[in-house]
Amino acid sequence: MRRIFILFTAAIMSIGMMAAEYVGTMQMAGGFTLKEVRVSLDEQGNITMYDVKFARLMPVRVDVRIPSVKRQQGQLSGDKIIPYVGNKPQPKRIVTHLRGTANKQMLSFRCEFGGKEMQFQGKAK
Repeated sequence: MRRIFILFTAAIMSIGMMAAEYVGTMQMAGGFTLKEVRVSLDEQGNITMYDVKFARLMPVRVDVRIPSVKRQQGQLSGDKIIPYVGNKPQPKRIVTHLRGTANKQMLSFRCEFGGKEMQFQGKAK
């Protein structure tokens, strides 16, 4: 009985530590829009955008992680953050002026990504 209680407690705790997932629209300055973008935000403040591209003519889609975004009372912020594509840092695409909000229902943020304005707005999946 004790073993079942421990397993149940561990399962409940791991649910709280999982990343929240959102689906929404990403827009780049200049008019490029990508819909149905999946984004996760984890407890460490890592924002991961899955299967995205940043321009109409970009030949491939990539997963991009913006690490260590500051989270305080539902507010997101960050400046001079080096993003990652896969496990490779991308210092030429530095993220600046990141501001946004996050809760269980929605995620919204904007930033400059490599000097180009980007914004995302999505609802919880």
